[in-house]
Amino acid sequence: MKRLIVAFAAVAALSGLGLGGCFKMDKTPPKDMPAYVKLYPGATQMMSMNLGGMEVDVVTTTAAPDDVIGFYRTQGASDGLSETAAPTASGAGPNDKQLALTDAATGRMLVVVVKPQSSGGSVVSLTWKVAAKAAS
Repeated sequence: MKRLIVAFAAVAALSGLGLGGCFKMDKTPPKDMPAYVKLYPGATQMMSMNLGGMEVDVVTTTAAPDDVIGFYRTQGASDGLSETAAPTASGAGPNDKQLALTDAATGRMLVVVVKPQSSGGSVVSLTWKVAAKAAS
């Protein structure tokens, strides 16, 4: 678990947002996930975190990393997101898979990191920018 938190901190830092501000962790998916952020079918929730301007959701699945990346690549394309170069997360293993999807016009961003597990299956982390709240 500690290794996962360090990996999420690395993703946030690489995104230029750091860890300043709010840090909240929960065991349920965020209630306000954007429509372009989808949980992998059949996945089991592990935790979610709010890291200031970023949201991270972590799930486990019995699927192989390549299958998970394929799912998010297809979903991202259907949601109008383009694949961009993903930053290598600190502590990433040689078999970890990463995918970065963005839409510059709308500011939407999704980073998918998939870590294979020795017992089979994968741990999947989804990181996206939190939408700015509209002024009332």
